[in-house]
Amino acid sequence: MNFRKKLKPSLIAVLMLCAGCLSMPETVLVPGAPEDLQSCFVLFPSGPWECVHKIEAVIGEGMSSSLLGITQGDPAERKLHTVLLTPEGFILFEAEQREDTISVLKSVAPFDSPAFARGLMEDVNLLFLPPRGRPSKWGRSADGAVLCQWESPDGYREEITLSTVGRISLRDRHGDLAKEALLMAPFVKGLASQMELRAHQPALYMLRMTLLPGAP
Repeated sequence: MNFRKKLKPSLIAVLMLCAGCLSMPETVLVPGAPEDLQSCFVLFPSGPWECVHKIEAVIGEGMSSSLLGITQGDPAERKLHTVLLTPEGFILFEAEQREDTISVLKSVAPFDSPAFARGLMEDVNLLFLPPRGRPSKWGRSADGAVLCQWESPDGYREEITLSTVGRISLRDRHGDLAKEALLMAPFVKGLASQMELRAHQPALYMLRMTLLPGAP
């Protein structure tokens, strides 16, 4: 399994250093049923898709900005195409990804560094593409929530929790929380209407994303 090998600076993250990490003990799981395994993938679109989001980016505890994001994807080919724009429609960044290869099509300062490109595409992957392969562990927690875990060879762990909202967590090899995303209903063509991504390392920031109605 070759997913998210390293945590790289993500959207706006190149502007700020890490303010701390969060650690949690291992969750004890009741063994899962076959339908629980199928549930591990329900947060992600199952076929090709395109969407437009209004994005509020908050850096640390202060500066915020409003952006638009256009994203296309095909999970079968692990392919993504993303565009980041100002509210007026000026393109700040555009890139494509197929498997692990990223091609930057356009970028303007301060969004023109390779670290920013890798980080932004890491966030897009986390939100829109399911982890590769079968989870290493799945089941139900004490409160009945479905929990699925994928582990990479170098010790990074991605967790998906399904209860009243969908939660995607990315932890480093020490078990410290690096990123966490909440995906909230209703889902439209497999896409959450509201998403919130919080990054704790290597930089502290938050993205609030609203799916715009009527977008392709």
